[in-house]
Amino acid sequence: MAAGGSAQARAEELMAQAAQARAAADALETEAGAWTAGADGERRVADSLAQLPPGWHVHHDRLLRPGRAQTNLDHVVVGPSGVYLVDTKNWAGGTSVHDGNLWQHTQSSSPKGRELDNVSRFAAEMERGLGLPVVPVIALAGSRASSFPRQRVRGVEIIPRDELVGWLVAQPAASSDDGVELLARRVAHAHPPASLDETNRADSSPLTVADVLGADPVRRAPAGRSSGRGVDRTPNGTPRRRQRPRRGSMASALFGLVVLMAASQLGPGIVPHLLGLAPGPSLSSTPGSSSTPPVTDAKQCHALSRATIVRVSGSRTVLEKPQPDVDTCTWWLMKPRFATQTPDVWVQTGAAARRRFAASGTTGSRVDMLPGEVSAWLPENTALAGWASKARTSQPFLITLRFRYPEGANQKTALAAEAAAEKKVSRLAEELAIALARRGRS
Repeated sequence: MAAGGSAQARAEELMAQAAQARAAADALETEAGAWTAGADGERRVADSLAQLPPGWHVHHDRLLRPGRAQTNLDHVVVGPSGVYLVDTKNWAGGTSVHDGNLWQHTQSSSPKGRELDNVSRFAAEMERGLGLPVVPVIALAGSRASSFPRQRVRGVEIIPRDELVGWLVAQPAASSDDGVELLARRVAHAHPPASLDETNRADSSPLTVADVLGADPVRRAPAGRSSGRGVDRTPNGTPRRRQRPRRGSMASALFGLVVLMAASQLGPGIVPHLLGLAPGPSLSSTPGSSSTPPVTDAKQCHALSRATIVRVSGSRTVLEKPQPDVDTCTWWLMKPRFATQTPDVWVQTGAAARRRFAASGTTGSRVDMLPGEVSAWLPENTALAGWASKARTSQPFLITLRFRYPEGANQKTALAAEAAAEKKVSRLAEELAIALARRGRS
């Protein structure tokens, strides 16, 4: 080896490592810049939301799935008109809508369909947990956001930051002040802060048994009367300390806990029979029998029978996940691994469906497709194209079906899976429309 050969080789090795380090540092700086821009945008949107009038509650930087994932929600807004998931986008350049999709324009144009689908999916997951409509919103916080005309794209409201507060305040009211207070606390507990230094003052006060079991947060109290729910206040308007629950309330809570434990051990179908509320055999996972006992409970959504779900879905296992809301029914299409697992079939009827239609501005029937999830929206006296019968809905309802893509699916097989799921949800909706009409005549 020539003189200095080993030293030169070492120098070249170190120079290569330095070049790699500089490239890694540049990539980290670029990523840090994107996070900084995102944080700046969220702060600007938070400053705007701080201008909301009294009666509105805003939670910033919350966890979507506490204890399971670090997915965060930028802003959750709760007000007289309902719940809004606001996702901030501090995009550079301009923004436009073309061919049903949102586009960002810098040196080149890039589609933002994935961002639309994400905020829609997060709002839908919140809805299932809260049992209430959640409106997905993207707040544009970039320097050219004000030039974008506010509009709805694929079910998501796209709103420039400067117009956000005005749009929220203009939405029609759906709940009483007491209902908003309690709903804000429910949201705060269901979606805790993503960062340890986040505080929410009064919204972090503990939920009581009466809060959880005794309130419908979106039902308006009659004019001139108190709803008797939410936060009790003294004559000067300050919150009054809650009294300790009486023995009877605690006994009721303990009894409810025993029932929930029985449900987790024996299966959801056994609970109505333990309480003497449901005649006939309990749910089983054996398909086949097309004859089911007549529905005698108060839930309209039970008009969609287990036998119908078996027949349409093709699943060998259909288990109901009990829901306290009289307008909501959910089912698993396979044995769940844990009690909080997301259901596969989800139906809302009556007042719950009307609230969701009002919040989303739905006036006609439609089918929405999201990755792994398809929903049929049926206002009263409507139908879906392709129904074999001449049925029309006697009352509004919403039905959602979760589905899975084949392992390693390409575009063709993914589209086939979506088409099959859309056909199934349409058939389920038709069967439910027929059953509800029959039930209304009986």
